[in-house]
Amino acid sequence: MKVNLKIMLFCIVFIVACQSKSAKVQAFIDGVYINHAQSEYAMADDTLTFTHTAGRHYLITRNTGYRAIRDGKLLRKKLKHEQVEGDYDPQTNRLNETTTGRVFRFDPDKGVLLLKQAVYRKLN
Repeated sequence: MKVNLKIMLFCIVFIVACQSKSAKVQAFIDGVYINHAQSEYAMADDTLTFTHTAGRHYLITRNTGYRAIRDGKLLRKKLKHEQVEGDYDPQTNRLNETTTGRVFRFDPDKGVLLLKQAVYRKLN
């Protein structure tokens, strides 16, 4: 009897802890994130804006400025604007973009968003 009670209490605590983390991540998602990347061939500035629309659904706006480097010189800046949608999965604490399948991972404790190997810093 005591073992069953301990198991039930453990399950309840585990479920509450998971929901708490999920709520913390979802509360963190809304906002603007930036990333700067540079190599010997190019430099890029990327801005992602997440806007909560309803339930677990988000609008994702991506603005990218890209400059190629040729023979050590920066070429003219090219701009790209993209708007897609995504859904937050509380089981995995990730936001899945519905068009291309990109997966966004959020770390509220560090104030960052991870997209593949890129790290985006949250501005607000």
